[in-house]
Amino acid sequence: MRRTILPAVLLLAALLPAISAAEEGEEERPRIFLEKKVFSDTAGGKRSFYEPYTVEKGETLWKILERKSPLSPERYIESLKEFRRANPTVSDPSRLVPGQKILVPTGGGGKPEEDGRTEAYAVKKGDSLLKILSSRGVPRKERKRYLDAIRRINPSVRDVNRILAGKTLRLPTEAYFEEKAPVVAASGPAPAPEPSPAETVAPAVEPSPSSAPSPVARLTRDVTPAPGPDDLAPGKPEAELLVPKAPAPDASLLETGKREPATEAVTPPASSPYRGLLSDLLNALGEKWVERGTMYLPAPSGGEVVLRMEDFPVVRFSGGSEALVDFRGGLPRRVRDAVTANWRQMQVVSLADARTAGEMIDRILRVSGYHSIREGVSRPVIIGEAVSVAIPARWVVQRTEDSVLSGDLVLVKEVPEKPGEEILAVLRYAGRVGVRVLPYAADPATAEGFLVGIGEDGKAERIPVALTVPREGGLPAVDFGLSVLGIPSKDGERLRIGEKGESFQLVVQPERYFEAGTGKYVVDTGKISPAIRAILKGAGYTVFPVGKDDSGRDLFRRLLKAAGVAVEERREHLLAGGDKAGYEVRVTGAFLTLPGAAGGSARKAVLVRGRTHSATRVLLRDLGVEIVEW
Repeated sequence: MRRTILPAVLLLAALLPAISAAEEGEEERPRIFLEKKVFSDTAGGKRSFYEPYTVEKGETLWKILERKSPLSPERYIESLKEFRRANPTVSDPSRLVPGQKILVPTGGGGKPEEDGRTEAYAVKKGDSLLKILSSRGVPRKERKRYLDAIRRINPSVRDVNRILAGKTLRLPTEAYFEEKAPVVAASGPAPAPEPSPAETVAPAVEPSPSSAPSPVARLTRDVTPAPGPDDLAPGKPEAELLVPKAPAPDASLLETGKREPATEAVTPPASSPYRGLLSDLLNALGEKWVERGTMYLPAPSGGEVVLRMEDFPVVRFSGGSEALVDFRGGLPRRVRDAVTANWRQMQVVSLADARTAGEMIDRILRVSGYHSIREGVSRPVIIGEAVSVAIPARWVVQRTEDSVLSGDLVLVKEVPEKPGEEILAVLRYAGRVGVRVLPYAADPATAEGFLVGIGEDGKAERIPVALTVPREGGLPAVDFGLSVLGIPSKDGERLRIGEKGESFQLVVQPERYFEAGTGKYVVDTGKISPAIRAILKGAGYTVFPVGKDDSGRDLFRRLLKAAGVAVEERREHLLAGGDKAGYEVRVTGAFLTLPGAAGGSARKAVLVRGRTHSATRVLLRDLGVEIVEW
């Protein structure tokens, strides 16, 4: 910390006209200057200014600060933080005493000092704070200290895991962590430099003798002990979360700034219904559920409304909105009205008459400030075309306008406590293609619930190989078809026509030979003469011609026919799920049943037009169906 006195030279009287001493016969009158003391403090790469002030009768901190400049709630919170740091001996800023000497933030400065302790960094797309620190060579064991410093220097950083591209942050350098020796302020006014005759001189008001700084009002770097980062994360709306002087154990709400603080006790039930489910769900959405510590809501009329957050938790949304959750409707109406009137970003959400977990979730989401929250049961999200997956959900959450393109679309869906394997496969599929599903289960008997795991443990899962019918014909297309059908292919097999002892015996070595159904097939790419083909037919073999113009699809169809595999074309066939199942998987394609390998059970397959996503192949495999890209 650095503390100095800045001599702000202010002139009380304008300069008298300069009259030549030789002409008037008098000495030139002395010019009179008055000095106003201003304290300067540098901490966290930010320079702040304070001036001494003596509290007058009837004044509150709000009124004092508002005289300096128009006071918005956001500006008040920043000023209140500065006030607490500059006046550590003032235990309750809402109860100032007439004649009390304090240091008041002037609002000057505020820009980060270019002293080498911090440096600017423009956040780029794809950046994270850990990645930025790693690129700057910050050792792993030092990163937590740097992250804490970044939060102190940049009040806009509420969550170190979420930074916005295009914003400029101040990053601490090694010099930031070097302690600076404090400079003690001089007790008397510093000598004021004499202005030159060309300077413009402004009048000033002489400060009262009582405005001298109090000896105990010393700037300090010590801050009131505070809870962990989740409790003190800076941001909007303008509510400061602090630890000092918590209300009595039986008091959920306290109003200060009066002659006698008014305490109002709220009797809580045995438990807040669905509290664990709500906190888990909102944290999974990337928001902050804060339920520890004490929240101070400054009132413009003076004083503060103090809430115990164990009874009134707060949800801090990434867009700046906040929800003050009142589980049992115990917040007095006058306090609720004052909060909503004076703190525009904060909404009081009463859950007293909410019967189900769904009603509670809905009320909180409605004040989130998200771009779009719509019902997703009658209009479910449908993924894919040839293989379409419909996932009805109670809410379809689009946090920003670009959520669909950026993969930030979230479905909040109620599921059974122990969902089946098929629905779990569908939920995993949605996550793989960029649609995040938050499945939850609720138990009305216990008024509690939980998020349901869908089996993603972070391990790489085996993805089925894409089976794609070759576009071109020829032997590769034949080999592919035989492999899919599970038919062994014999390459270079010598076929002997005619038995020993007969007058005629022919040895033929075709390019491919296979047996399908009750038939024996010889593949001919045009190299077998018509006479040999006739002999082969006479011996019970079927010639399978492969022409130069035959496409892979045509050859595959003929192989299916040779193997006796029936193909059934279906459009939007319901493969799994249904109206009551909570999901639907529909497939448009040609369905067939393939023989199992080595006498195993039959396999189900579907010929689908075009390319398919790897997640789609995994989903259909989990549903017992193979995909062949047609």
